[in-house]
Amino acid sequence: MWIEGEFVSDKLQEGIELIHQVENEKAIEIFKKVVDVDPKNPEVYRHLGLAYFNIGKYSKALESWNRCLDLDPQHHQTWWNLGQLHEVLSDFEKASYAYTKAATAAHDVLEKVSRYEEWAKKTKRKIGKT
Repeated sequence: MWIEGEFVSDKLQEGIELIHQVENEKAIEIFKKVVDVDPKNPEVYRHLGLAYFNIGKYSKALESWNRCLDLDPQHHQTWWNLGQLHEVLSDFEKASYAYTKAATAAHDVLEKVSRYEEWAKKTKRKIGKT
């Protein structure tokens, strides 16, 4: 018998490994099962969004990442992912905003802050150039 926390942890790790193996569709199915068990786990929505992003389902990625941020507004990695998504969509204003939010949310992870700030500056330079 699975204890809920063990199931979530094991399945989340399984889905992450599937993303690394470029098995995004399989990962999505795993993450959906985790959502059924633990719908308030922001980490599963972050990774679900990554899997959708990797296969070009950007509206699903956006939906998943917005859900993650509803649960944890300071989830800097998800803000970073949103920046990437908006950059792919050539919405550099939203990308810059997301990278700036990532930098603010990552205030305790100094190496991430400078990375996010650089991406925010880079995308600000692209505003109006498309």
